Amino acid sequence: MQERIIAICLEDCYPVHESLRFLQCTALKGEGLFVGEDGVVGNDGSAPAYCQLRVTGDDRLAALATGGMLAGARVHRGGRFVDLSTGKPVILCDGDFLAVPGRCYQIHVHGEAARASEPSYLHAKEPASSTLARLAAAGLVAVTSMAGSLGCTPRESNVNEKPEVTPDRPQPPRPEPPAGKEPQQKVDPIDVRDEPPVIAPDPNYP
Repeated sequence: MQERIIAICLEDCYPVHESLRFLQCTALKGEGLFVGEDGVVGNDGSAPAYCQLRVTGDDRLAALATGGMLAGARVHRGGRFVDLSTGKPVILCDGDFLAVPGRCYQIHVHGEAARASEPSYLHAKEPASSTLARLAAAGLVAVTSMAGSLGCTPRESNVNEKPEVTPDRPQPPRPEPPAGKEPQQKVDPIDVRDEPPVIAPDPNYP
């Protein structure tokens, strides 16, 4: 029996370019879809992340913060919100908002998918189809080019010179969901569970 795969779309509520608004993804059991810094969403669990999206043992979509992850993930629904706590999955519904420092996503649940796929932007034919275009949309290419034109090369340092201390990068503010996108009808309370998602055993495995 094939484990359930859920097709979702993460809508960036405040994209730097319209072609970066809708990110198509799939969520699996046991393999998290990591929501990281600077809008990075993918399957690389080694990169800094605020939470992961995965399928629970009872086939629900959940957001889960695990040990060592960055703090700051929050789920919004119907004017209410809950901050993610380590090891306590929050069950997600279609239309919920997931806010992390620097990003706010509306989650669109499209149902069961036939197979897993890498995250990809819905409008792949637009400027976001290449890495260069994505950087240009974010206004980063000009900065990189300027640095190159100024001949930025590593300077030699004295062996006795104290290494420069790199200050911690300040955490960007966490955006609120845009006004008018919250559902008007009554919604269910946010379901927070006390245990992480349990992977259902394979009935074909002895």
